[in-house]
Amino acid sequence: MKRRMMALALALTLALSLLAGCGGDKNKPSTTEPTAVTPAPAKLVEIEYWNVFTGPDGKGMQNLVEQFNKEYDGKIKVTVQSLPGGEYYDKIVTAVASGNAPEVGIMHLDNIAKFASKGILQPLDDDLKTMNIQGSNYLPAAWKGGQYEGKQYSVPLDFHPLTLYYNIDLLEKAGFKAPPTNPDEFVKMAKAATKGDTWGFMLPVGWPTQMMFASALAQNGGSIYSADGKTPTYNSAEGVKAMQFLKDLVYTHKVSPENVPVDGGVTAFRQGKLLFTIDGIWMMQGFKDQAGLKFGVAPVTSLFGTAKKAVWGGSHQFVLYKMKKNDTEKRKAALTFVDWIGKHSVEWAKWGQIPAHNGARSSAEFKALTEQSILAQQTDHAIFVEAKDNPWAAQGWDTVVEQMNLILTNKLEVKAGLDKAVDTGKKALEAAK
Repeated sequence: MKRRMMALALALTLALSLLAGCGGDKNKPSTTEPTAVTPAPAKLVEIEYWNVFTGPDGKGMQNLVEQFNKEYDGKIKVTVQSLPGGEYYDKIVTAVASGNAPEVGIMHLDNIAKFASKGILQPLDDDLKTMNIQGSNYLPAAWKGGQYEGKQYSVPLDFHPLTLYYNIDLLEKAGFKAPPTNPDEFVKMAKAATKGDTWGFMLPVGWPTQMMFASALAQNGGSIYSADGKTPTYNSAEGVKAMQFLKDLVYTHKVSPENVPVDGGVTAFRQGKLLFTIDGIWMMQGFKDQAGLKFGVAPVTSLFGTAKKAVWGGSHQFVLYKMKKNDTEKRKAALTFVDWIGKHSVEWAKWGQIPAHNGARSSAEFKALTEQSILAQQTDHAIFVEAKDNPWAAQGWDTVVEQMNLILTNKLEVKAGLDKAVDTGKKALEAAK
């Protein structure tokens, strides 16, 4: 009997022991090592990026993309497609309509409002807040240019202003040590250099004289549009004064020949037969490549008038296109790329642009770029062809070109030509709507 009781006690002890091993005391720490869990590898997010950089600057952008892809290897991969500006916008419309748009793209500032109004672009406010991409980190005028009806539709990449290029040898030969800073100095120096087959300046009939007029208009206190953005106003007294100054360079001061063709000044400058030429910052690298050409650069902000400092500028802007189905991860990847490019845009500056990102512009590396640093002085005085909540601002301005050409070839008086330009501009606005 005693043996039987001992056997039962042993069996009961063993059973309790097994139960404790299976359920046990929930508060008692386990002495068994947990099985290691290998985290799933991060999913690679691939995005497509379209731009209009088909010139030498395309290589600069490609270098930046490759650097980004290397840094984000295994996380984000950006594929680039560069398209000529003439076909880019039509292809974007087609791609959005078919549901095959790239995740991120480049757009010129004066097209932002128009394409936003057509539903081609996605507003970015919520995304920018989530990604902590702040407007205070960018050139104010360029950031503001990406707004339409109170929403932000783009993030600026750069600012490319008009630039005064001057031949250093011809300037010294004319008796001057520094470039002009006001209209009187500009005319005086140009007159001193105009001798024989050498000219002080060349005012083209056509590109980019309309940009000079936009600058001159603002420098004389005028504006392209009324404050509400609805009416062209470049035929104002300030507009007449600005255009008259340009015309006088040809017919009164005679520092420019008549009927200069587009790029005529560029050719003469390359040949060393022109003191001043005014063109975009994008011409700088080409002039650097010109053998034997010794040149400097200077701001355009006060060459045509002294009422206000101003210079026409353009800006490439990053946008996110409307998609058939939004992918949160791709949107995040696209804006990660946009933010990264902005912070690294000193590399972009080396290809002849001024970064819109304040941090890039204030860096020691950017300040070491002599010409770009000089031209960055113009950022606080940037003006763009835009108007408040007017998606068709460019159409209301484009009509000035034809009339301006008639004025500069002495076929129309200044006021009559600008009045006609404004009249046709208003009609163009209505037709565009």
